[in-house]
Amino acid sequence: MKVKKISNEYNSFDIDLIQDEKVLSIYQTGSDINLSCKYEDYRKISSISFNIDSNQGEVYSVFDKFYTDIINGNILGENENLQSVQETMEYEKSTSWYKSLVQNGVITMLCDAYPIKCPNVLKIAKKDDEIILTFDKFDGGLPKVPYYISINVRQSGSRIYDFCIPFNTLFKQLQTVEDKKDAIKAYQKSCK
Repeated sequence: MKVKKISNEYNSFDIDLIQDEKVLSIYQTGSDINLSCKYEDYRKISSISFNIDSNQGEVYSVFDKFYTDIINGNILGENENLQSVQETMEYEKSTSWYKSLVQNGVITMLCDAYPIKCPNVLKIAKKDDEIILTFDKFDGGLPKVPYYISINVRQSGSRIYDFCIPFNTLFKQLQTVEDKKDAIKAYQKSCK
């Protein structure tokens, strides 16, 4: 997998994960986080999956923690008081919005940028040592770009409440991930 970072106007990087002719982009627009998936050659799609396995090192670790935190109800992140964290996790898992988004080990995100009747959908699952992100496009009379499927996770006005927090954490953690090949080349160059 190749990790490509592109500077953006928010003093961070847009992240492109490139593997097997597929590109998973994670980027910021204002305070929102967006994920989109496409083929490098811009084939028309209505569904596409992007798999991240344990061979992808840091990228896998970041996505595995993201997935595990959501499944366990750790939506709000770390806290020094373990009792408080456990209580918060149990509360989050009991809410109706959590139960509608997390079922049988699958996280189902509805894109905030489209009406509830026809949103793009992202399903995140884990099988063995692999995180599987499946993007589906549902047409409901609204024009959607035929070459990629995007999911918008809003900070405010979202129908998924606190789920923006783990997506923001995912985005921040991916900022520090390096493409191993580029890091090795930079190191070798510095040794000359």
